[in-house]
Amino acid sequence: MSQLPGKVRSAPLNLRQIEVFHAIMITGSLSAAGRLLHVTQPAISRVLASIELRLGYALFERFKGRLHPTKEARKLFQEVESIQAGVNRLNDMAAGLAGHGGGLVSVVSSPSFGEWLIPAATAKFCARNPGVRIRYRPLGMDALLPQLLLGYADIAISIFKPEHPNLITTELAHGEIVCVLPAGHRLARESVIAPAMLAGEMLVGYSRDTPLGETLFEHLDPQGHILTPAIEVRSSQTACSFVRQGVGIALVDSYGLTDALMHGLVVRRIEPAIPLFVHVSHSRIEPPPSIAKAFLTQFSQIVKKELPAMTQAILQRA
Repeated sequence: MSQLPGKVRSAPLNLRQIEVFHAIMITGSLSAAGRLLHVTQPAISRVLASIELRLGYALFERFKGRLHPTKEARKLFQEVESIQAGVNRLNDMAAGLAGHGGGLVSVVSSPSFGEWLIPAATAKFCARNPGVRIRYRPLGMDALLPQLLLGYADIAISIFKPEHPNLITTELAHGEIVCVLPAGHRLARESVIAPAMLAGEMLVGYSRDTPLGETLFEHLDPQGHILTPAIEVRSSQTACSFVRQGVGIALVDSYGLTDALMHGLVVRRIEPAIPLFVHVSHSRIEPPPSIAKAFLTQFSQIVKKELPAMTQAILQRA
């Protein structure tokens, strides 16, 4: 740790100092931080000096006119990011309560829902609720859960059920695992695909430590069909991209099936079916605001009315 000279003592930082430190970290310079916060560079420099004096150690090293964060600064920044996110949420809420905006809906979901279900719901929702802002993040399950628990998201929409006592989760609809094949593949002539038919095929799939990988293992391994992926990916969308290049075949969820994504590909059902579900979760401690509930109502209508028709149309294509 780089200690500062003279008599120093550690003292708590105030919100202004935290804001300045965050601005310096994300911009990389005093002048850029000043422009971000609409103050002069000397003002930023004075606040940084007061921060380091309070802490008793340096946060940045000066080298060739540039600031380089110390090890201590990088550790502090991890915590400061969550504080700044909380301040941003507070400002969004305050603006909405004052009538300066139509509100904010923060949604996270499994990546497949971002292909068309959430965009379609958002288009209809925003048309009926002008002025409302949507903050959307497609995330894997390992990142999705903390977003809810830390209060960064109002609702989460996932293929698999998050398990946590502080979350309330409901099952909205169901889907299935399907087989995606290159056009002209020998199995494209089949109306349905049995797991035994996949023996010897190059499989684009998922590792066991992913929800989709675990689901496939649970359903196929007891039947004696151990399908080890030749190529491991993290999402159905990526798997389809590999199949489109003729690399192999893939087992994917049905939620992201669109005409654009399936262009040049053939989709077939698997029997026995491997079911999946649409799960909607929110915090038990802090229920979602009414505007987020309204968005969820719109999403539910899309899932229940348009998803089955879209899936059926793609599955019936030659």
